[in-house]
Amino acid sequence: MSKKALWILIGIIAVGALVRVWGLSSMDLFHDEGLYAFRSIGYFDFIDNESQTQPVQWFQNTQLPWWTRLSFHDHPPLFFLVQHFFFALLGDGRWVARLPSLLAGLGTIVLAYSIFARIFQKENVGLVAAAILAVSNIHVWISRSILIEPLLIFLLFLNWYLFLRALEDRRWWRWWGIALGLVFLTKYTGFFVVPAYGIYLLIFRRSVFRERSFYIGCALAFLFFSPVIIYNFYLYRTVGHFDLQFAYLFRQPTPEWQVSLGKFQEPFKMLLPNLFAMYSLPYLFVVIIGLVLSCVGWFKNKTSSFVLGWLFLIMSTLILVAVGSAFRFLSLYLIPFLFFSVLVYAWFEARKKSSAPLLWVVVIVLAYESFFTIQGVFVEYPDFGIAKLDAYFDEVLGNRASLATPTSLNPHLNAVMGSYYKTLPKNDKFTLLVFDENLSLTPRLWLFDRRLYYHGIPAMTAGNFKNFLKSRGAAYFHGYDIYFVKASADTSLNPLLFVPDAQDFEHFLNQELNLRPDKIIEGHGRLPGPLQPMLYVYHFAL
Repeated sequence: MSKKALWILIGIIAVGALVRVWGLSSMDLFHDEGLYAFRSIGYFDFIDNESQTQPVQWFQNTQLPWWTRLSFHDHPPLFFLVQHFFFALLGDGRWVARLPSLLAGLGTIVLAYSIFARIFQKENVGLVAAAILAVSNIHVWISRSILIEPLLIFLLFLNWYLFLRALEDRRWWRWWGIALGLVFLTKYTGFFVVPAYGIYLLIFRRSVFRERSFYIGCALAFLFFSPVIIYNFYLYRTVGHFDLQFAYLFRQPTPEWQVSLGKFQEPFKMLLPNLFAMYSLPYLFVVIIGLVLSCVGWFKNKTSSFVLGWLFLIMSTLILVAVGSAFRFLSLYLIPFLFFSVLVYAWFEARKKSSAPLLWVVVIVLAYESFFTIQGVFVEYPDFGIAKLDAYFDEVLGNRASLATPTSLNPHLNAVMGSYYKTLPKNDKFTLLVFDENLSLTPRLWLFDRRLYYHGIPAMTAGNFKNFLKSRGAAYFHGYDIYFVKASADTSLNPLLFVPDAQDFEHFLNQELNLRPDKIIEGHGRLPGPLQPMLYVYHFAL
């Protein structure tokens, strides 16, 4: 790599870092972010939802089996392990929760350069690939999220790079196998590369199937994925079905999972409108041109790398047919789309005596893609007030546990809670959080369950609080510093639930105690516009 290319790549990474870091901690938690982050803090599989229970609840009255630590009921474990490491090292703040995705995103930019500089044997082609990825709307979005996809995409790019190296030097098959096992250990949608690699090798490199190093690589992939295999073996023996993803794939009955959270995805028929939402029209146009050029180039030169690009596109599309076209799943297209878009640059660059006009075209496309990204990530991103309420709680509650720390009837949960409480300084007062049960799962887990299980602050729904008042009287909460959160109709709510308890309790506070909100958290909801109330916080004592 030349010194000039190195400095350009550093500049690209700096731009990529800027758009991924800017306002990172102020972004609202959305989609399944709270669902993943909450469990990663303690690396234990529990989501506090009776409609989708976990082994920690099934074995409440017995010792928790050893195999339950090998994986999670709905996903492989690697993402949770990585997040757990960062939380253990740096604390469980919003910025830390997004840091692994940020680093994975920047690492993918570097890998994009390495892959395409190797495929086309030109540094400038690799730089164009890195530049496209640095400002890509969907890649910037996932790199700023607490989702599994940024780690998955990083490992898929790493595996692709190692595949190319292994084709040149058989000693790299072992590293390729390890990376492939890590892909499987991250998310099952990464399996699409297996038939892509297999068909490619059958067509162009059958000799690989006679190499011992290739099978060592395959064995290593199986070894790294084996914790999930063992987990599913024992899970099947226990309840008669595999984990949520495999049970969904094989259409197995799952009486323990009546709701199957996370399976309300956009159907495949929404592919085109969702593509247009996550990839700009000019970029998609360039991708189509690249696809056409790859067909023309194949008939002229029989270039094998074109076939691998087609296979990535076909196999990732087949995965989407099975799982749907939700925005995060469309990040799988980053791999084939980047290949075909970079191919356009490489094709024209090989045929132009002067590179200046082509560079101007690249600059214009990147400028529009940057504008599209800014609109999608910074202007139109939902704001339901969740991050603002979390910052408010950080300010008023600090890092101290309540004078009376909560306990659980479940001994396994109680053990996790106790392990965190013993490291926390105690507050000099009793604290209680009461929240609107109509909130969706992500804000509930991040704002309240996180503080209940890890911060030593009791939290309960408005309905449970009302029942306590009826059965034990207001005197039971004498001396408690109480924060009650009422959700507005415009914030992030559970679409399958409406319980009037929080509304009734707010009416009681307004009418009987003449209280008004101590804090009104505002946001703009799903669409950009004027700020409006999202969450009301009442602070009082009984």
